[in-house]
Amino acid sequence: MSENVTRSGYGGMGVTLAFLGGALAGAGLAFLLAPRSGPETRKRIADAVHDSTDQVKRARMAATAAANAARVAFTEAMHEEH
Repeated sequence: MSENVTRSGYGGMGVTLAFLGGALAGAGLAFLLAPRSGPETRKRIADAVHDSTDQVKRARMAATAAANAARVAFTEAMHEEH
C-alpha cells in the first residue's frame, strides 16, 4: 500500500528565519522611534548588536548540533531497514 503524502507550509528553518527577521525589524524600529539622546541610543544599538551576535552564534551551534543529530538518526534508521 503506498501513501501519497502532500506537505505544505513552512519548515522549521523558514519559520525561525521569519521570526528572527521580524524581531530584528521590530528592534530596529523601536531603537529609531525611542526618545533617547544620540550617545545613549548608539550605546544601546551597540549593546543590541553584541547581544544579537551572541544569539546568532548560539543559534548556529544549535542548528549544527540538530543537523548532526538528524544525520546520525537518519543513518541509523537506514541501517536498521537493511
